[in-house]
Order: sequence, then C-alpha cells, then structure tokens
Amino acid sequence: MSKSKAGLGLGSPKGSKDAEQPVEVELYNVTLAESAEQRERDMTFGEALKADRRLIMYSIGFSGTIIMEGYGLALMTYLFSLNAFNSKYGVLQSDGQSYEVEYIWKVLLPLTAQIGSIIGIFVTTPCTKWFGYKWTTLIMLFFSAALVAMPFFAPNILILCVGFFLQGIPWGVFQVVSPAYASEVSTIQLRPILTTWNNLCWVIGQMLAAAAIKGFSVAFSTEWSFRIPFALQWVFTFLLSIGIWFAPESPYWYIQKGDIVRGRQAIVKLVRKGDPSMAEEKLALMQHTIQQEHIKDSDVTRLNKWERIKVMFRGSDARRTEIACIAWMIQAMCGSSIIAWGPKLFQTAGLSSDDALSVNMALPAAGMVGTLASWWLMAYMGRRSIYFWGLIAMALLLVGCGGASFAPGTTSGWAAGGVLTVYTLVYDLTVGPICYSIVSEVPSIRYRAVTLSAARGTYLGSNLVNHFLTPKMLSDGPDGWGLGARTGFVYAVLCVIGAVYTWFRIPETNGLSARSLDILFQHGASARQFNNVKAAQYEQMDREKGGRLTSTVSQNSVFSVHAVSSSKTQ
Repeated sequence: MSKSKAGLGLGSPKGSKDAEQPVEVELYNVTLAESAEQRERDMTFGEALKADRRLIMYSIGFSGTIIMEGYGLALMTYLFSLNAFNSKYGVLQSDGQSYEVEYIWKVLLPLTAQIGSIIGIFVTTPCTKWFGYKWTTLIMLFFSAALVAMPFFAPNILILCVGFFLQGIPWGVFQVVSPAYASEVSTIQLRPILTTWNNLCWVIGQMLAAAAIKGFSVAFSTEWSFRIPFALQWVFTFLLSIGIWFAPESPYWYIQKGDIVRGRQAIVKLVRKGDPSMAEEKLALMQHTIQQEHIKDSDVTRLNKWERIKVMFRGSDARRTEIACIAWMIQAMCGSSIIAWGPKLFQTAGLSSDDALSVNMALPAAGMVGTLASWWLMAYMGRRSIYFWGLIAMALLLVGCGGASFAPGTTSGWAAGGVLTVYTLVYDLTVGPICYSIVSEVPSIRYRAVTLSAARGTYLGSNLVNHFLTPKMLSDGPDGWGLGARTGFVYAVLCVIGAVYTWFRIPETNGLSARSLDILFQHGASARQFNNVKAAQYEQMDREKGGRLTSTVSQNSVFSVHAVSSSKTQ
C-alpha cells in the first residue's frame, strides 16, 4: 500500500512553544486517492447526480446568494420607471406635473453599489481565511438583512444611495464565495453545472425583480409599490440563512488548517447517505490534491501575509491569476453591457418607448434558455471551445446589430431587437455561464479565494468602464456619441480580441481534477495541451525523479514542504 506524508495532520496548537518544530503528521492512502480520482473521471453524469445529491443541495444554497444580488442590482434600474419612486425621490419637471429622478442619481445609485461590491471582494479573502466560506456567508447575510432597512425607510435619495453602497459590500462577498464553494465541493462531472448555475441565478434574480416591480406597481400606486420589493430581500435572507446554516464548510478549508477530523466530518455531510467509505476516498483525494500544490512551495510558511499574496503573481500561480482575471474581463467587455441598456438601444434604433420595453422582455427569457442549454452543450464541447466559438458568434451578431442601424424607419429598431435577442441567447449559452466555470476551476486550492477576488475585481472594474461608456455611445444628446445600434461594432472588435486571447491562453479544464490542473500548470503546459494524458506523463516524470517528502508544521500553516516526493512505500 502506498501512503504519503503531506503535512496534512493536526499541527501544534497556535502559540505553543514547539509550534515551529517538525512533527509526525498523519499518513494518507495515495492508492485510495488515485482510485477515487479515477472513479470520478469514469462516473457518468447520472451516477454523479445520484451519488452527490447532498453536495448539489448545499452548493445551490450558496448560489442562492447570487439570486439575491441579481435581484437587488436589477431592482435599482427598474425603480426609475415607477411613478411613485420618481415622485418620492425625483424633481418636478418643466410640465409641472411629472417627477423624474435626476440623471446624476441614476448614475450614482448603481455605481455606488458596484463600488461597494469591489470593497466586498477585497474583504472576502481575510474573512474566508479566518471564518471559512460558511460563516463568512452567514455573517454577510446578517449584514445584508440589517442594511435592507436603509432603502426601505430611506427619507431621501442620499440615504438610498448610501444604503445601496453598503448593500454592495455583502454582494461582492457572495460573488466570490458562491463559485469558490461550488468548485471545491463538487465532483468532476457536476462541477460545470454547479459553477455555471451562478449565471442562471443572476437571470432568476433579474426576472424576480422585474416581476416584483410589475406586480406591486399594479397593486399599489403609493410608496408601497417600491418598498415591498425592498422588503422581499428580508425573505430571501431568512430562507438562505436557514439553508446555509445546515450546510457543511468546505472540507478543503479544514484540511488546509490541519483539522482532518472536522474535514472528514464535513465530507460525510456531502457524500451520499454519509457513506464512510466514500468519505475516506474523498478525504484522501483532497489530501493528495493539496500535497501536489504544496510540494512546489516549500517556503510558503515563512512568508508574511503580503508576501503570500505576491506568490499568487509568481510562477504557475501568476498564469492562473492572469487567466482568471482576463476571462472575467472578457465576459464584461464582450458587449454584455448592451443587454442592460436594451430599451435605450431599441429607442435610438427607431422604436417607440412601449415597443422597446416589449422587445426587452424577450432578453431575460433568452438568457434563461441559453444558460439551461449550456449544460447540454458542455456535455459535447469543452469550456475552451465553447468560450472561443461563443466569442466569434457574438462578434458576428454584434456586427449584425450595428448593421441594422442602416435600415430605414422602425425596421432598424425591430432588426436590432431581434439580433440582440439572439445575441443574448448566445451569450448565456457560451461566455456568460462558461466564464464562471473557467474562473472557478483555474485557481489553485490554496489561492482560490484571493484569485477569485482579484478576478471579480477586474470584472467590476471593467464594468465601471461600461457603466460610463455604454450609455454615452448609445445616447443622442449633447453629452452622447450618438452611435446607437452601431455600438455593436465597438464590442464586436473586443469580442475578436477576446477570442484571440482564449485561443492562446485559456486552457481546457473539462474532465480535469484539481490535482491534474496543478500538475499541468506547474509544468507550464500550453493551453492546447491540457488533458489527462499529458498530466499523467508529467506526473510519471516527477515520480521518476524520486525524493523524500518531509514536512514541518508551523503556527501559520501545516504545509511547509522542504523536499519533493510522490509517495513513500510502506
């Protein structure tokens, strides 16, 4: 039987005198880990669905926070169409009868929420490090519930703006925690579904916001037409808190802390019927994965906090960080921002306000269909291929959208509406959901939270650019550029640039375990060489080099590995 010392046992208590002394750590069964990895690869989707019902349920619970975020962000823009909201927070117009929220606040309200999300992203890493994914999410849900009171009771638009800014902080945390948790607890077969589910959660949140605004605006003509939709967030928070309270922490978090006992307990809650044999398999595989990462970083425990962050931008981890950041930037800059401004685009293309809103109703429906269809598509194509060809197809559709602007009369508006609907379908079939899968799978286990934080920060930074440029390109006024539907030409060029980057830099992660990805990144495999056969070749090369693995447990980390080894035969 093959076993390996990987620094995966319980270390000395923090603050003890011998915290930095070498200790004998728990052995794990390498053969069991490798057989578990192979079993995951050979498992069909149906078998995985049957065996992993628990982890599916818990992962979906964490992803529910994205529904709440999508609901809150969409609610902001939909509020501007309510007469009661405009009467409360707007100014009297020149006609002496109607009210309208000033343009500066229309910009600031969603903008401050985005800035709050960026702050939330930066606090995610220290929070998850100390509290784990579960308690970080619960704390932020409590924080979010308390903050809903600000927009609900806001006496003026300034308080409303501050409330949106503060609510953005937990939303930023949810953006990182949800895909990270899904990626860590899921098996190879379920990983693409559970990570891309986040994209569908966004669409669900937007549809719920649209339904709430529509329903309560019909039922009430008073301030309750927008206060009740705010209050519904308390219902979301309560339900999500119950679900996440019963969910286990990510076992990887416990194992990296050296707490094997709690790691095993978390795994038992994830596997079907708490099967002890399946739990031991998963535990061994997780230990083996973490060993593979740490045998390349023998001096990590000697680094302080900032030096550890710098490590994320060196060697193979620098490449992983770059791919995650650029992949999410591509998602933001591929023209997806036009979808949110659909009504404005249709109006500039020649449609009336009512017709523009009618056409706009098709966009979220197309998004939901596209996301659901992406799960079927991933069974036949890899992530890299879907991302590449999706960008090419979107570039062509955006050229078509721009070309529609040259059609006469209202034909231009209807043509642009039809093309943008198809574009939305293609976006949510390819780049929209697949991006979540790529950025969740590419980071290493030990830097997953901080890498996703950096990547999501890149995405939000890109969206801030869109926030100013997209309406400027669409607007005909003195402050606008008057491009209208021809804005599609600009984003078509960006799609082509994204496709070129995808071809040369984004690797195929489909069917690869976290350990196989570590091996391929550590050996600098090109984006077109990522597969299990290549990973096995590199692993065999490492085994032939041999060596003895020893480990030291420090008060900062239990993973300070001082020599390279694959296993110890016993």
